[in-house]
Amino acid sequence: MPPMQRVLNKNFNMKTDIHHQKRIAGFTLLELIVSIVIFTIIISIVSQAFNGVIRGWQRGTEVLEDVQHSEYAMSKLAQVIDSTIYFDNPRKRYAFLFEKKNSGKFPTDSLSFVTVSPALMPRGSMLRNGSHRIKIYIDDDDDGEPALFTQAAPALVDMEENSFKSNFEPYLVSRAIQGIEIMVYDEKAKEWTDTWEKKNSVPTRIKISLFAPSEKEDEEPIVFTRIIDIPVAKSVKLRLKNPTKTSRGRRIKSK
Repeated sequence: MPPMQRVLNKNFNMKTDIHHQKRIAGFTLLELIVSIVIFTIIISIVSQAFNGVIRGWQRGTEVLEDVQHSEYAMSKLAQVIDSTIYFDNPRKRYAFLFEKKNSGKFPTDSLSFVTVSPALMPRGSMLRNGSHRIKIYIDDDDDGEPALFTQAAPALVDMEENSFKSNFEPYLVSRAIQGIEIMVYDEKAKEWTDTWEKKNSVPTRIKISLFAPSEKEDEEPIVFTRIIDIPVAKSVKLRLKNPTKTSRGRRIKSK
């Protein structure tokens, strides 16, 4: 092959190799960009899934805490109500007081009666060892958030002359519970009602619902409902004036 032809062929081969290398380099860069895009999408999907798991775990923990608080409060409420005492008294000192309220997103009913149960009271309270009047209600805590409170007073306190809120120390039961609804069973109508006007008496049973809201406003609250029988209601028919005597003077025979 002539020298000139060899030089031309060599130059042609060099140009071809350079062009081929550029094509390879360009294709590799495109692959790299595509790989980065795919990797970014995968990371985004994994991140969303991880965040979803975290949110689910946090919500599950929140629900579990609310359940524990609500179950505790409900069990104590049942204990206190089950230990209700009642005797016939012209001044209605043993009155079963029930008031319907709704001051926010949830019902905020209140309940007051005389009981011998020390539940839902501070450990250091002097009233724990005897009968006392207890009030169950919703009020704002120190942070201005609604919470479940109780207040205890001497059993024979004059309800017309004393105010629970101003004269007796409130006891915080649970911040998780921000609403309470109370229904009374009407024996004659055989249905639940939201009114109770027989102050000098005791209903046979009541239905209590506790509301534990989520931290997110768009989620429904957890609602716990329980029907509680009141054993002392049977004594209302006998009109007990004390533990052993009725209003007619007849003594109750022990079994």
